Amino acid sequence: MAIASPFFRSALGAVVFSGLLGWVAPSADARPPEGGYFALGLGYAAASGDRGVPLKTRIGVIANIRDQDEWVRTDFGSGLAIDLRFGYLVGPVAPEISLFGHGSFDAENGAALPTLQLRFHPLMLVDSLADSKFDASVFFGAGYAIGGYHHEDDDDGKGWEGIALTFGAGFTYELSPKIHLGLDLKFAMPMYSKWVYSYDDDIDFEPAETPSTLVIAPSLTLLAAF
Repeated sequence: MAIASPFFRSALGAVVFSGLLGWVAPSADARPPEGGYFALGLGYAAASGDRGVPLKTRIGVIANIRDQDEWVRTDFGSGLAIDLRFGYLVGPVAPEISLFGHGSFDAENGAALPTLQLRFHPLMLVDSLADSKFDASVFFGAGYAIGGYHHEDDDDGKGWEGIALTFGAGFTYELSPKIHLGLDLKFAMPMYSKWVYSYDDDIDFEPAETPSTLVIAPSLTLLAAF
């Protein structure tokens, strides 16, 4: 058929190639485009915290229970880190929803930290860097934290609930006007206010004081604007 002529195939190929080139080719202004975007980050989380956390009861503080160092602790969740972000860039500022989680590769312990955070892009204020393919940002946020882990001698999982603060920095490189590859370094500080002994029986305690917990999570990110 005439529609399958070499000329037609060449013209069709040129149109398709032009469309793909428009998606992947660098723009004249390499700054992140204003508007909505989502980003997916994958990396590793290193979690540290307290062991043997004292607990409050009606009659005072439980200072020593069986295997308290192992039962009541916040140093859990080292392993895989995942961060799914939805944001909207307006000038150099972007409010974001971050769905961040981390945990062991065997899924025996980990935490989820949904947060609202604000990301600031200082390089966007420098006119001489308008054509740079690189961008940098800093961010901070606050949200909710829920974590869980298993004691080796107990089939019932133990857990924590509280609030969390997050902060960190990010770097991106433009692959196309809509696609950016980057690296985020996130610091998360869960401030747990409730220790759950049994989810099934609804048994929980308050810590005598807020245990210290820190999660450091570097991750590779892929950002797509829409």
